[in-house]
Amino acid sequence: MSELYDFLVMIPDVPGKQEERQSGEKAHIAHLKDLVQNGVVVMSGPTLRQHPSDKQEPLEINGSSVLVRASSEEEVRVHISEDIYAQSGVWDIERLTITPIKCVVRKPL
Repeated sequence: MSELYDFLVMIPDVPGKQEERQSGEKAHIAHLKDLVQNGVVVMSGPTLRQHPSDKQEPLEINGSSVLVRASSEEEVRVHISEDIYAQSGVWDIERLTITPIKCVVRKPL
């Protein structure tokens, strides 16, 4: 087995794709849960324009963040491409960034 590395993936949404994001959410979460169970995804969540000042305010989601364990950047790209948000055009794949990181503190799940 190849050595695994940590990658921080930041993926902005394509503007105006909130409806597609909402309709694909269940498939997106199911895909992430599989990746978490397989040790590929360590953390994931939406990025926000800002934190709401009131808990009743809806979140202003503008993309996604994912911490991926993989043997290469190419492997990360494969995992990202298999997500419904990539396939349905919610994510702006052209603006995706993959940053190699070294995670030195990690709380077991």
